[in-house]
Amino acid sequence: MKSIKVLGMALLGMSIIMASCSGEDGKDGLDGNNGTNGTNGTNGDPGADGLACWDTDKDGEQDPGEDINQDGSFDALDCAGNDGADGQDGSDKPNMDFYFQDGFKGYSGTQDTYINGAAIDTKYGAEDTFRASFVLNAPTVSNYGLLRFDNIHIDIWESLIADGETCQNGFFLNQATLYLYMDSYSTNNPDKVSLHLGFFGDTNDPLFVEDQADWESANDIEDWFVDGGVSQNWTGPFSGTDGYNIEMELDPNAFGRIGWIAIPLPRSLVSQWICVPESNKGMRLRLDGADTNTASVNFFSKDYNVADLRPLLVIETEDIDPAAGKMAPSSKAQDWDNMSYEEKMAPLHRYFAAKGL
Repeated sequence: MKSIKVLGMALLGMSIIMASCSGEDGKDGLDGNNGTNGTNGTNGDPGADGLACWDTDKDGEQDPGEDINQDGSFDALDCAGNDGADGQDGSDKPNMDFYFQDGFKGYSGTQDTYINGAAIDTKYGAEDTFRASFVLNAPTVSNYGLLRFDNIHIDIWESLIADGETCQNGFFLNQATLYLYMDSYSTNNPDKVSLHLGFFGDTNDPLFVEDQADWESANDIEDWFVDGGVSQNWTGPFSGTDGYNIEMELDPNAFGRIGWIAIPLPRSLVSQWICVPESNKGMRLRLDGADTNTASVNFFSKDYNVADLRPLLVIETEDIDPAAGKMAPSSKAQDWDNMSYEEKMAPLHRYFAAKGL
């Protein structure tokens, strides 16, 4: 019993000592080891299809797209469409010159003659020249030349009008030049002589036939609207008149042949001849002069025995790019009066070069 009391006293003393003493806080322990990784979560449900960058059914809303770039999602790269197939190479349609002269490459469409007011029933279609003359205040004794180039549209259509094109948008006519070789002339006033061209084209104008035309008739069936080859309504840039004229420089003291003369024809008119062939009824040539008493010029006709000196029509064309529209006319085509003699004759020289002359 005494021993138990002694043990109790000892324990009580120790508790008193511990209660009366306060120790410092202990240091933090080291981090524990990482735990074991958890298992992977399950995949979520697929998202809705993205929207395309175009309205394919034209309903005002974007339509579901396609994973074009095959990356597992629809994103900005899918907005770009696939490359289209290469287009076919365009055909080369270069600028071209067309030459119309009887005897050249089988062409035989020239019609030329003249009519005489002093010999109303005489036909001159078989002669190797045709003429224009002027007698002051006496038009009924004058001579008027008649000239036409038939079928000029055929080669141009075949060469320049592609499938799906019309004649009007298939080419641009840059320049049309008529070359006549003057065999002889006479005048008493070189400063006042001009060559006037009147262009037939009215639907009621008859079509002249060179070996049938005379002062009163265009052919064996139809008379002129007025004697002397007058049109019912002249066409061209001066509608209703034959006032399209070329000044003639004729020296009354000169001798020999004058040679080639170049006459620029209205581009719009020649284009019409090509695109509407039935409108091509040719032209009448006459001389005029305010103070000239008499004047006369003679040109070699299509029946002249030297083919190179027959009437020649040169048509210069330019290509049209359908994407760009019609090309603008060149400055030379717009400014004939300021061209040099060499520039005016350049198409003629190219023609001779093509023939090897």
